[in-house]
Amino acid sequence: MDPRVERVARNEDRHRDLNDQIEASYESHGMDWHMDVVCECGRQDCDVFLKVTKAEYEGVRADPRRFVIVRDHLDPEVDVLVSEDDRFTVVAKREGEAAEIAQITDPRR
Repeated sequence: MDPRVERVARNEDRHRDLNDQIEASYESHGMDWHMDVVCECGRQDCDVFLKVTKAEYEGVRADPRRFVIVRDHLDPEVDVLVSEDDRFTVVAKREGEAAEIAQITDPRR
């Protein structure tokens, strides 16, 4: 396994876990409620927050290979652009190690 790909994937997994906890704290709010979530990029030092609705976040989390990030944090070695708007970008992990780690570490699976 490529050490860089594994490190990036583990960082993304930590950010995704944190966002699942953030979303859980909004349990009593409707699906159109905006929450501040952490950018789920693979950068260890990233501290950017993004506004997403609960429905948008659930749409991303429906696929364990997808993550919500800041557009400038897209890593073309492991990410494929899925969609973007003025608030956030959705990427999917490219087939291979990054996608496998994203699926294996997804607590919802």
